[in-house]
Amino acid sequence: MIDRRAINGVARVAVIPKYVTRIYKGSAKLFSGIIVVSTIVILGAVAPLITWYPPLKTMVSQPFSPPNPRNPFGTDDLGRDIYTNTLYGVRTSLLVGALSTFIASIIGILIGAIAGYRGGLVGDILMRITDMAFIVPSFLLALLIATILGPSIQNIMIAIGIASWPGIARMTRAEFLRIKEQVFIEVARAIGVSDKRIMFRHMLPNAIPTVIPYTVLQMSNNILAEAGLGFLGVSDPNVPSLGQLLNIAQQYLTTSWWIAAFPGLILSIIIIGFNIFGDGLIEYTSPRLRR
Repeated sequence: MIDRRAINGVARVAVIPKYVTRIYKGSAKLFSGIIVVSTIVILGAVAPLITWYPPLKTMVSQPFSPPNPRNPFGTDDLGRDIYTNTLYGVRTSLLVGALSTFIASIIGILIGAIAGYRGGLVGDILMRITDMAFIVPSFLLALLIATILGPSIQNIMIAIGIASWPGIARMTRAEFLRIKEQVFIEVARAIGVSDKRIMFRHMLPNAIPTVIPYTVLQMSNNILAEAGLGFLGVSDPNVPSLGQLLNIAQQYLTTSWWIAAFPGLILSIIIIGFNIFGDGLIEYTSPRLRR
C-alpha cells in the first residue's frame, strides 16, 4: 500500500519546479532579479557564519594587505578585513533600504490614497505638498535630515524614508483614480459602504500590485542613498557600511585598489539586482509588457 504522506510529498516537490518555470516564462528578467536579490539577502543574513573577524576589528600589523587566503578582499589602512566589513555592510544596506522604503511606503500610500479617493480640495492640497517635496532632490533632503538628527542607523532610515515618499504617493494616487471609476466601487458606494472601508478593503488591495514594483525600485535608490550618506561620513561610524568603505578607499585608489574595488562591485550588484527585480515585477504584472 502506498503511503499517502509520500504521495503528498512528491506532489509538493512537483509543484515547485512548475511555479519556478511559470515565473521564468512570465518574465526572465524577474527570474534573474529573484536569483540576484536572494543571493544578496542570503549573504547578508549569514555574514556572521562566513566571516573570520569581528566587523571593524583593526589589525595594525596588517595594513594595506592585498587579497590573500586569510583576507579574501584584502585589508584597509587600519588592517580591517574588507571581506568581513563588506558583508556586514551588505546587511546594513539591506536593513536601511528595506525599513526606509517601508517608512516611505506608509507615508506615500496614505497620502496618495487619500488624494486619489477624496480628490477635490483635499486631493489638490496633498498633491501640491507632494510636488513641493519633489522640488528638493531626495538625497539632499535625506542628507539635511540625517545631519540634523545625528549619525545613527535609525536616523538614516528615518531621513531616507521621509525623503523618498513622493514618488510612491504619485503612483498610489494614479492607481486610486483609476480604480475609483470601476463598477464595483460605485456599487460599494451605492450600498452604503464607508469611505474608509472602500479605500482600504477594496481599493488598496487592487492598487498594491502596481505600487509594489515601484517600491522595489525605490528600495534600490534608498540603498544607494544610504551608501552616499556613508560616503559623506553622515552614517554611524560604529556600523559597517559600504559607503564608509568607499570613503576610506578614495584616498588609496592608486596604491590599494582592492579597498574600493570589492565594496564598489558588491554595491553595484545590489543596485542592479534590485532594479532588475523591480523591472521584472512590472513586466510580470503587466500582460501588455509581457507580450
